[in-house]
Amino acid sequence: MTFELTEQQQQVLDAAPRELLRVIDPRTNKVYMLLTVEEYASLRELQEDQREQQAVLSYSMKQAAAVARENPY
Repeated sequence: MTFELTEQQQQVLDAAPRELLRVIDPRTNKVYMLLTVEEYASLRELQEDQREQQAVLSYSMKQAAAVARENPY
């Protein structure tokens, strides 16, 4: 879903171009962070890299444990 910012929202965005802006839903008081598409893509890429590293580490630890069981010395 995409929507356009109001003029007031655009002024707030222009006033703080380097900051991550927080948006509050007044109905639920939930706070959201406003990111550019590029920032979001970068964060997703970092998250995917971390998942891959965790998978490799997990596999490596299982392999090391298997080798240790087979060759206890």
